[in-house]
Amino acid sequence: MRHFSIQLLKESPSPALRTCARLAQLQPFVGRELFAAGFVSCWAQLNESSQKQLVRNLEMAFSSPNIPPEILATLLNLAEFMEHDEKPLPIDIRLLGALAEKCRAFAKALHYKEMEFEGAPTNKMDANPVAVVEALIHINNQLHQHEAAVGILTYAQQHLDFQLKESWYEKLQRWDDALKAYTAKASQVTSPHLVLDATLDNTNSG
Repeated sequence: MRHFSIQLLKESPSPALRTCARLAQLQPFVGRELFAAGFVSCWAQLNESSQKQLVRNLEMAFSSPNIPPEILATLLNLAEFMEHDEKPLPIDIRLLGALAEKCRAFAKALHYKEMEFEGAPTNKMDANPVAVVEALIHINNQLHQHEAAVGILTYAQQHLDFQLKESWYEKLQRWDDALKAYTAKASQVTSPHLVLDATLDNTNSG
């Protein structure tokens, strides 16, 4: 990554960035700090074919199980930088969201998951709507944004046509609602003692 950063600065059309290339060789933090700026300046000079090839290489890097966390964080920062610069990388936001969550960058993960949720037509999300809602609840909880997590659940109840998971109520610490949901689910079982057992098992596990 250090070599790549220096090369970006050397090849940049910006005289100011090219001037920093020598300093980046002597001081590694300079290359890290200017990586996104160098990338964007070079990206604008590439033709469409070269941009697509570079995106494929980035996706391969993102998907590598051996990618160091600091490199992954740098690439996620690059994606965020380019989005703010109104030149977003053409990389699937589901991949970016999953990777952000993987390196515990929950604010970034929430941003991409909200984009995935809001960008899909109502009741016709390309992704599994249950998985998207569950992820939003989880990420908001990780960020200690419990009211937002409850808001997601409320929206799902009112606008999305699918069965809510009983465990979602547990994640939100809404124990009465969780008990009601587990009881309702268990009531579909024909044997009375199985209804009681299922309800007790689920409430005790919470």
